[in-house]
Amino acid sequence: MRSLKLNIALIFILISTSEIYSQSLEELFQKGKQAFYADNFEESSKYFNQILALKAEDYETCLYKGLTYEMNFDNDRAITEFTKAIEIDPKKSDAYFYRGKIYDKFENYTEALKDYSKAIELDNSNSELYFRRASINQQLGNSSEAIDDYTSSVELNPNDDIAFYNRGLLYLELKETQKAIDDFEAAILIDKMWERDLRKKIDRINAGQ
Repeated sequence: MRSLKLNIALIFILISTSEIYSQSLEELFQKGKQAFYADNFEESSKYFNQILALKAEDYETCLYKGLTYEMNFDNDRAITEFTKAIEIDPKKSDAYFYRGKIYDKFENYTEALKDYSKAIELDNSNSELYFRRASINQQLGNSSEAIDDYTSSVELNPNDDIAFYNRGLLYLELKETQKAIDDFEAAILIDKMWERDLRKKIDRINAGQ
C-alpha cells in the first residue's frame, strides 16, 4: 500500500513538473513574441534562444528566430532557421513562405519558386503566395503560369489592385486587349490612384495604338 502511494505521488510530481515546464516555455515564447513585435529583436532572440536550449526542435520558435534574423538583415542565418523549422515540420507552409521571400529578394528565383510552390501545395488559401509566384514567373517571361497565379490571387483577394494591373499587362503583351482593359478597369475601381495612368493606357488600346 505504501508503495502504491509513493508511485501515485511520483506520478503527480512528474505531471506537475511537466506542466510547469510547459508553462515556462510558453511564457518565454510569449515574451519573445512581444519583444519581436516591439522591434526589440535582440531581446526577442534571447528568449527564443532560451527555449531552443531547452527544446531544440520547436517549429514556432525556429520560425520566429528566423524572422528575427531577417529583420536584422542576417539573411543567411534566417534561411538556416527557416530550414530547421521545415525539417521539424515539413507539412507547415509558413517556413517555406518566409524562406522563399528571402530567395526572392536576392533573385534566387529557382529556389524561391520551389518554396512558394511547396507552400501553395500545403496552403492554397494564401493569396500572397500566388501573387509572389506570379511576380517571379512574370519576370522570367512565363506569362501563362503568371496569369494563372494572378487569377488565383484575385479569386482569393478580389481587392488586390496590383494583381489586376500586373495581369492586365500580361494580357496586353499577349494581345488579349479586352481582358487587359477589364483588368485595368478593375484596378481603377479598387483604387482611384490608377485612374490617370491606366485611363490613358485604355484610351490608347481602344485607339489601336
